[in-house]
Amino acid sequence: LGEIYAYGTRNPQRLFWDAKTRRMYMSDIGQNVVEEISPVTPGANLGWNVWEGSFRYVNRFVLLDKPRSDPNVTYPVVEYDQRDALLQGNSAAIGGLVYRHTAIRQLADLLIFGDNPSGEIFYVHADKLPPAGGQDAIRRILLDDGSGTPKTFLEIIRAANAKQGKTPATRADLRFGTGPDGQVFLLNKGDGIVRQLVAGERASR
Repeated sequence: LGEIYAYGTRNPQRLFWDAKTRRMYMSDIGQNVVEEISPVTPGANLGWNVWEGSFRYVNRFVLLDKPRSDPNVTYPVVEYDQRDALLQGNSAAIGGLVYRHTAIRQLADLLIFGDNPSGEIFYVHADKLPPAGGQDAIRRILLDDGSGTPKTFLEIIRAANAKQGKTPATRADLRFGTGPDGQVFLLNKGDGIVRQLVAGERASR
């Protein structure tokens, strides 16, 4: 039908755009295994429920042989395993932004996304998108709340909870926001604080 822009999504969570290339991206929560960030174009088939990410989806599992073998499917530019030891045993990809500013130089030209409930923030290079999806490297972004110790977003929320006299949050419920002049905001439900990212002196890529 003409009103269907794209199809084959399972549980899409946020659309975001690259101001330089004008591409649209979407974070999509997987069923049991694969979390993904995918490009969205008119008429695109994003694969679900024949594919979960780059892999055939069969009986709530994925088959690792012959990945990305249907030329009619639009596959993720980023994908990762829900069961990765870095995460919490369950997982939900959350977009995201493509940072095309210089105010935070460490983020310039990165495609940035997160994971719930772990509060992990990740990136890939927006101009060098992984040709094999999540089989290529995905990098972490850690934050400094002034303590000088790199932390995940959930760890920062928990530190704020301690000061508030609250029970430490068990999940981040991360959302991204953007403002004028390259502002980036991190939102969550755990401590009632909206945070603005600023450039640090020790950050590296």
